[in-house]
Amino acid sequence: MKFQQVHLRVNDDIYNKVKNIADKKGESISEVMRKLIEDGLTLEVGNENKDIIASIVREQVNVALKPQVERLAKISSKSGHMSATAAFLNVQALMDLVPKENRKEVRTMYEKARKMAVEYMRTKTDDWNTNVIDKIDE
Repeated sequence: MKFQQVHLRVNDDIYNKVKNIADKKGESISEVMRKLIEDGLTLEVGNENKDIIASIVREQVNVALKPQVERLAKISSKSGHMSATAAFLNVQALMDLVPKENRKEVRTMYEKARKMAVEYMRTKTDDWNTNVIDKIDE
């Protein structure tokens, strides 16, 4: 590799620091200065291009995660449909199978069940299981 000669003036503090590094590494001051300049330029290039690099990384993460996110959305949608189907099937079964004189108010039952479901979603499973029978009897 061909080198260009550059004359550089530095203050005593910088010179002493570079000389100490050179002495410790057994290198010349010129070698240490070249490496420091290269390292500085590498950092500068990285800083100038960090937005481009971040954009590329963000795009690749999105590409990698998109199938999993879409799969989870589909699973969630199916769960919602099944839950709604089960809820309305239960109401319909109550209306069709329980004689009128033995029916409670279906809307009241539905509201109570809905409130219990909301509470269930907010509660740890272990805590819920210990109180589920008490909640149903209320």
